[in-house]
Amino acid sequence: MDERRAIVDFFQKQGILIQPDAVEFLINSGGMETCKKIFGKLTEKPFIISLWDLQKLLERKEEKRGKERIKKRKFVILRDITGNSTCGGDVKDFVCLFKNRYERLSEMVKKRQEMRNAVPIKKALKVRDEVSIIGIVRDVRKVKNGTIIELEDYDDIIPVYVPSEIDSSLINDEVIGIVGKKTNELFIAKSVVRPEIPVRRQRNFSSEEKYVLFLSDIHVGSKNFLEKEWDRLIKWLNGKNGNERQKEVAKKIEYAIISGDLVEGIGIYPGQENDLEIVDVYEQYEKLAEKLSGMPEHIKLIIQPGNHDAVRPPLPQPSFEEEVKNIFSNLNAIFVGNPCYLEIDGVIILSYHGQSIQDFASNIPGLNQNNPTKIMREMLKRRHMAPSYGGISPLAPEREDYMIIDIIPDIFVTGHVHVTAVELYRDVLLLNASAWQRQTNYQKTMNLIPDPAKAIVVNLKNLMASIMQFS
Repeated sequence: MDERRAIVDFFQKQGILIQPDAVEFLINSGGMETCKKIFGKLTEKPFIISLWDLQKLLERKEEKRGKERIKKRKFVILRDITGNSTCGGDVKDFVCLFKNRYERLSEMVKKRQEMRNAVPIKKALKVRDEVSIIGIVRDVRKVKNGTIIELEDYDDIIPVYVPSEIDSSLINDEVIGIVGKKTNELFIAKSVVRPEIPVRRQRNFSSEEKYVLFLSDIHVGSKNFLEKEWDRLIKWLNGKNGNERQKEVAKKIEYAIISGDLVEGIGIYPGQENDLEIVDVYEQYEKLAEKLSGMPEHIKLIIQPGNHDAVRPPLPQPSFEEEVKNIFSNLNAIFVGNPCYLEIDGVIILSYHGQSIQDFASNIPGLNQNNPTKIMREMLKRRHMAPSYGGISPLAPEREDYMIIDIIPDIFVTGHVHVTAVELYRDVLLLNASAWQRQTNYQKTMNLIPDPAKAIVVNLKNLMASIMQFS
């Protein structure tokens, strides 16, 4: 039995689930000996142990030692659905998915100061004093001056009135806390509490100056693929254009993360056949491999699928099947799922193609798909990338919710909406990694306004981002 399996079994025997990133942390922090130390420090058994829990339980000296060991790893995949899918698509799988979501996110909400004395909904229905409750939003209905939601936990459902001045951004299936008071008919919310990420946190940096190139939405196979602009990018990476500083940066790029929609695909939207330069999806990938082969050999490619790619549509998406991977066999490439947590020289990166950006834009007033980093902030507040089931983005009923943001990344990158955007939110660097396709007629009908032919480069030593333009 390998060490990973032994750690999982150790906690399962105690009735505790342990998250994958926590297992990786333990492997690099002493293995089974550290497991026993941690179990001895527990004052009560949690349902789930996360990486955050471990770091709080370990002594500072042990925690520092563990982090140093992790930072020595040049590259590691922390979490990825690839090879871990368990869904069969029946009702019990959906029950497992939402139970897993509720358990994990409610634990995060409970850590907020105002939620530490939260009571079950059943008890809240019987008292008239101000109380705190936690649940998953079952239904959202806009009313005059506010919103009425149905909030559900394991045992009961309660109707809650949330005035507009308190919160107007509630959406189905997110997990929240409510501070409020029961009246004759409704529970009146005084405040809404989300899992959120800390205001300040310790960021991770590489000890050396090295760079990661962020790309997305190449769309090879489309008549609108920006081939000349792409070729300019390749020339820059090979030191054949740009000023001296830009050429020096290009030499220090060690990884290129491509966040989905590598090719145009087939049958993705109405009338797409009129936009295709290459009508066979495998030939599209062959053309892509040819275009990627121009990158310097020292740059490792991290290739992730999106909704146009030849993988299953529901989230989370596994990486490509061998038939597609083999097309890239001559490249220095690693294939990952969507979303995927990566660690490069201690810097934690969450890469997600971003299909649900449009769901957020259509459900929350004031949000727009052409301003994706504002939507990414909302994902971090909810600690979830795609909370609403039944929207534009299909969700697969995995037994573990891979769309939860329980590891706070240093860099959070998306694509999908073809925008170039950089923003810092609570010490998390937010990126939307542009595109290599000019606007299509279908995108015009969707009011999607591309900002293409740009590449984002991040120095891992200081997490500073630069934008290179190739149009």
